[in-house]
Amino acid sequence: MRLQYLLLFVAVLIPIVVAIIFTSQEGYGEGHFGIFERVVPVCYPPGREPPAADFTLIDQYNRTVTLSELWSKPVLVTFTYTYCPDVCPVMHLVLNKTLPLVPGLFGAVLDVSLDPDRDTPRRLLAYSKGNNYNWTFLTGSYSQLEAVWKAYGVTRYVENRGGTPYIVHDVVWAVVQDGKILGVVKGTPSPETLADLLKKIVRREC
Repeated sequence: MRLQYLLLFVAVLIPIVVAIIFTSQEGYGEGHFGIFERVVPVCYPPGREPPAADFTLIDQYNRTVTLSELWSKPVLVTFTYTYCPDVCPVMHLVLNKTLPLVPGLFGAVLDVSLDPDRDTPRRLLAYSKGNNYNWTFLTGSYSQLEAVWKAYGVTRYVENRGGTPYIVHDVVWAVVQDGKILGVVKGTPSPETLADLLKKIVRREC
């Protein structure tokens, strides 16, 4: 029981610490700690959208979630992991501030895990509830998740840092609808910039 409370405390503490560091600077920078050093938006013109890979994963409530059952409305798909010490907490803070700027724009927001070994549904539930993140966190087996990473162009590899696995990855925000990828934003812009880019992609202002 003590271990459970400790893990919950750590899950809540990391984003708070990152938030203090991040917001103490001059606003949200266009750079980030991931592979991509700058924000790269891509909006596909109507009729030229690449196909979106369907997938079925498990959410933080241990429920099955299938992308194709949601994509009649635009769906935002991103990729993080809860033990991430740097870029993921920043992504979550940005997303948490972006969503109120785009009310009703997305039918669902899916956050796909990059860490199948540690991101269990129980862990995802503690993390999401502890931080009041009201979107869907997803996990699955390594083979399931690897197929999704590859399908959405997410580079991911693991480094050993002092005996602790550190997952290096790029930052991807993909907008999917009706079996198509409408657009992608790579990098971590400010909430205002991300909101503007996502609106343009959904509204087909390519």
